[in-house]
Amino acid sequence: MLLKVQSADEPGSILGAIFNHFPADSDGKWNILIGVEAFLAVLISSIIAMSFSIPQAGLASIALACAALVPRVNQIQRINRDRIWEVGMSGWEANRKSIISVTILFIGMLLAYAVVGLVLPQATLQEQYTFILNRGTAYTSSDLSPERFAHGMTFLRINTYVLIVFFIFAFIYRGLGTSMALGWNAGVWAITLVTAVKVNMAASASPVLLALIATVALSPHVLLEALAYLCGSLAAIFFSRGVTLYKPTDSRFFKVLNAVIVLAVIAFGMVIVAAVVEHFWAPFMLGFL
Repeated sequence: MLLKVQSADEPGSILGAIFNHFPADSDGKWNILIGVEAFLAVLISSIIAMSFSIPQAGLASIALACAALVPRVNQIQRINRDRIWEVGMSGWEANRKSIISVTILFIGMLLAYAVVGLVLPQATLQEQYTFILNRGTAYTSSDLSPERFAHGMTFLRINTYVLIVFFIFAFIYRGLGTSMALGWNAGVWAITLVTAVKVNMAASASPVLLALIATVALSPHVLLEALAYLCGSLAAIFFSRGVTLYKPTDSRFFKVLNAVIVLAVIAFGMVIVAAVVEHFWAPFMLGFL
């Protein structure tokens, strides 16, 4: 079934077309392929944006990478539907597999932007990623002190607002909205955290230890927030399709609505857990610096 759906989809770029030629006869192999595709999509988009001297090349790279991955996100949605309606897989299992696949896309993009942040000089990052680094918020500060992250309720409010925004985007734009959630969060978090680590490493007696502690301290809540936004985006896409395909009295609509409610509750629950982790775990680990 995976190969049948894969071969029927129009790729979003020549990169996607190339990756469609690789054998992917299992979920694991396919997830690895789309993760590598997401990684390369970001790198290629970043190189193109920088090479053509596009103002705010970082923002342009996010736009290009997100556009390239929209068909892949749509493909994950189609596979999800086939698993439920054609194969008879339970909604829990099908949604779990879809969330894993979309999370792999996010990780691929996150790692790619981390590479971009490590390779580019700080002056270039400041120039091309002004929309991230010059926002003057707690999220984009280069401060790695425990006090910066000990604001759980503040982050909970911010992340809830972001969750609602991405839900609306995904409801209206579907695959594009979900792709935007992936690319925006990957770019913002990777560039912000890599920049913070680079700035603080310059004054650290043990730069490697600082980088390791910062990664362990900040990675959990970054992944939890990403999962929350992805679950919320998937719920929005399901709801968007449900209200346009089925009548309110159709039993299939109630099945879709049930999945939407479950995913939305999970998404908000993850936002809460992420805020708790950010409030307690991050300051605890950063206290060792």
